[in-house]
Amino acid sequence: MKVPKAGWLSLGRNEKPLVFVPLKRYQKHRYPGMLPVVLGVDTPLKMAVRNESSKESSPLYTPARIKQVAEQQYKVGPFIAILTTDGGHPFHGNQYNFADLIRTGRTMGVTVFVLTPGGLKSGESMVHGYLLDHRSSKTRWIPAKMPMPNVIYNRIPNRKSEQRKEVQEAIRKLQKTPGVHLFNPSFFDKWTLYKHLLASEEFKSIVPDSTRLDNLRTLQQMSAKYPILYLKPVAGKAGIGMMRITGRKQGYELIYQSMRGKKKLTNLSLASLWPKIQTLCQKRSYVIQQGIPLALYRGSPFDVRMLLQKNGEGVWTFTGAGIRVAGKSAISTHVPMGGRIENIHVVLTEVFGAQKDEVYGRIEEIGLAIARFIEAKQLSKLGEMSIDLGVEKNGRMWFFEANAKPMKFDEPEIRSCSLRRLIQYCLYLSGYKQSSGGAVS
Repeated sequence: MKVPKAGWLSLGRNEKPLVFVPLKRYQKHRYPGMLPVVLGVDTPLKMAVRNESSKESSPLYTPARIKQVAEQQYKVGPFIAILTTDGGHPFHGNQYNFADLIRTGRTMGVTVFVLTPGGLKSGESMVHGYLLDHRSSKTRWIPAKMPMPNVIYNRIPNRKSEQRKEVQEAIRKLQKTPGVHLFNPSFFDKWTLYKHLLASEEFKSIVPDSTRLDNLRTLQQMSAKYPILYLKPVAGKAGIGMMRITGRKQGYELIYQSMRGKKKLTNLSLASLWPKIQTLCQKRSYVIQQGIPLALYRGSPFDVRMLLQKNGEGVWTFTGAGIRVAGKSAISTHVPMGGRIENIHVVLTEVFGAQKDEVYGRIEEIGLAIARFIEAKQLSKLGEMSIDLGVEKNGRMWFFEANAKPMKFDEPEIRSCSLRRLIQYCLYLSGYKQSSGGAVS
């Protein structure tokens, strides 16, 4: 029996998939009126297959593919869900980022929707999610009953939300559901990553000397070894809550940065500085780390932020990298803390001259090696991460941090490639072929 490979799936008003309209290139054949299929992971139903000249203008018309899994047995999918938290309007997270991924999926013939823990109903094979209304130029969401997704892209927005009972229960349930592939299940722990890398013969030389900040003695020992120290919250992001301690003739200087601005303390002994650090830490766990003399670009220190992703074959690839330059008087290069973005090739050419290609190649090589290493240590499925590397004037490189929930890269070529690569990796996980063609007409 001949069936079309790709087309549009109509989710009717009764919220049950009713009609599959083949792409125009597959409408040369006559197909069976009703086709028994499994939708998504495990929703069996009968679906009408109809050749039509045009599809209904509705956000409930979504791209899909038909895959034969055995004699007279077919699956329809894949369905990819972006997992975020309930609340907000109508959910939390970066909705513009979600919309970009959904639109990319649509051009590649893949349905992507948003799912929250509240959308998982006990005893139901369907889930309650949100489709993007593609008819609107604005970001609008349509509640829809959807099949259990083949792939879950975890974008729980922050660590506090990740630790909520309902979120942990949802992640565990999805991980245990046969046929569901969830990747990037949690944020990375900064100190755990440092410990793994410092214990590795391959990577210990590129990790700054680091330890947990537990007491004054630790602070004294580290300050005796290094003129500049950085204090980083273990569960921090975007440089929020970071501190820098600099030893000077008159005493120690401390700069603390937060979203409210910077706080500066000067001419202090370590003994008098310690209680102030404890107050700023607010009972959060911190790592204390050797300061690295970074290379300068037009007078300002910079580091490299790269994006590593798995491709359509499940292999780690280097999607791209950009430069983050520290703002005036800033203690980190994070853009929310005043940093700015620069083109990596322009910066490396100006700073390293004829060695620029060698430096770039080493950045890529180190990034890929670290990504593979971190995944092996995490013992969980990862599909992407960002990595920050520092580079000294002599070209020596240092690992600063890795993020399991990368922020959006503003470089257009990295952005577009990253969206396509996410869909390609999801196709790989789902078992649907890359070459079935996008549902574009």
